[in-house]
Amino acid sequence: MRKTTRGKGLAGGTAVAAVIAGLALLQSLGLAAVWGALSPAVRALALAGAAAQLAAAVGVTVALFHRWKEIRGGEEDEAKKY
Repeated sequence: MRKTTRGKGLAGGTAVAAVIAGLALLQSLGLAAVWGALSPAVRALALAGAAAQLAAAVGVTVALFHRWKEIRGGEEDEAKKY
């Protein structure tokens, strides 16, 4: 087990947030590309799926900023005490 986590906390969270946001963006772009070929029922389902993906991307981004704030506030240093 490593003795310190200094400098290690931001890279993983940032990478995951970028992947999730990127996947949501790709889905939205793909939906826009085929929008005209979809039937109205499928459009409604596709729009709901895209909205769910974008909501997840926003949630992950908010959580990432919260985690950055915790790390900058010394949260990881406090955890070493236990």
